[in-house]
Amino acid sequence: MKNIIRLLLFVIYCFASAKDGIPAPLDGEDDPFGGGFVSKTIMVELLQGKLLSNVQFGEVNPVLMPDNAELRSIFAESAASIAPSMLVESLYLYKKPASYYKAGWTASEKSAVLNVLVSLSTLAGIEYYSRSRGSMRTFYEKSSVINDPRQKLIQDDPVFSAGPLPSKLTLYARQKDLSFGDNVYRYDYFIGEDAIIFTQKNCNAISYGIVPLAAKEKLCVLSAVIDADQYFFIYAASMTKAPPFSGLKKKAGDSFASRAEAVIKWFARRMEGDGA
Repeated sequence: MKNIIRLLLFVIYCFASAKDGIPAPLDGEDDPFGGGFVSKTIMVELLQGKLLSNVQFGEVNPVLMPDNAELRSIFAESAASIAPSMLVESLYLYKKPASYYKAGWTASEKSAVLNVLVSLSTLAGIEYYSRSRGSMRTFYEKSSVINDPRQKLIQDDPVFSAGPLPSKLTLYARQKDLSFGDNVYRYDYFIGEDAIIFTQKNCNAISYGIVPLAAKEKLCVLSAVIDADQYFFIYAASMTKAPPFSGLKKKAGDSFASRAEAVIKWFARRMEGDGA
């Protein structure tokens, strides 16, 4: 009986601590970062190497988002412009390459991360697992940075040195995938003290197969790499209006979750090859 009472008190404590979307704090033994980025339940799963996903329809609110003020602000701004009825979140805890300095995020390390995130041409050819087909499928058949949405002239991926980085950066990319077709996207990057956050928004109306999915700038994929000592939190949130048919809703939700996993794996491979 005493154990049951203790458990109930712990659950009540966690619920009270997590109100208003703020993660319940972890003690020093449970939290290897001392930052209280996520709840204890989520941290336990992340430390087991799990990639977490959550799909919501209707009135949506993030449940996997790490506690980062800039990330919350950018999410709120993006959501306000879209009023989404579908939200697909993914969260992963990535252990930094051995070459990284574990107690801080140096300028050279931050530039290495940014160089990976802006290497949009390297997305061409990556694959994701299609649950509906039960097999791997090409994500982006083509991907390249372009000068602007009108001329669409191919540009080299930008490369940044270890010097001062811009606080903001905008790139345009032309990307062709097998589900959404050939489209132009705007990538907006926000380089903060302990995080690099970027949004991907469509510059033209897009469809999911033959079904209209999103009007111009009504599909947003928000991603973040957050420094956490020996790790990075990698977070992705895809938001748009939900497809009109219930069967297509699940298919679209599964697809966005699988695509986020593919991009996270792409980031990890690039960091192992190109990290500082």
